[in-house]
Amino acid sequence: MNETTKLYAYRRQHGYERYLRGHGIDIGWGHDCLSPALFPGITAVDPYDRAQGDAHTCATIADGQYDFVYSSHCLEHLHNPWQAFAHWIRICKPRGYLVTAVPHEIFYEKCRWPSRFNRDHRWSWTLEWPSNLPRSIHVPTFVAQFMASVTLVQAQTVLEHFDFTRFKEDQTLGAGICQIEFVVQKH
Repeated sequence: MNETTKLYAYRRQHGYERYLRGHGIDIGWGHDCLSPALFPGITAVDPYDRAQGDAHTCATIADGQYDFVYSSHCLEHLHNPWQAFAHWIRICKPRGYLVTAVPHEIFYEKCRWPSRFNRDHRWSWTLEWPSNLPRSIHVPTFVAQFMASVTLVQAQTVLEHFDFTRFKEDQTLGAGICQIEFVVQKH
């Protein structure tokens, strides 16, 4: 629920303006597009969702078209996140950044599969260690498969406005944020 908007203060505080510069694309924006007004280095952001094309291939987008690729809570919905991420790298300019957020398997999915909060999730995501859930993707292992094309800049669990006394609830319906965010730079 508006995860991009909820994270503006966090991203500004943590220096994301170094990644979000120039002309970018917001893949899977879902009516919560990254705002150029909040990051002075952004010249434009193209919203890209189902109406614009398939996030698996970005077939209508030329190679190396964007200074940055941003996607918040899209990869977990895709049938083949590896294929999609390879194409996201393809459309990013050399030395450009890909900023990707996915829900955290522990703090959002509550270590249960299938997701009880979002039935459209096809994958769950971990950062700290691989999981034994049947459709779990370990972010470091996922990113390692693309190391010929990118360098991992950072990967972290982001918990903001998360109340551990309400652990079993879907806190993202309110101000809660419980996600993994990873940033890679294209070679």
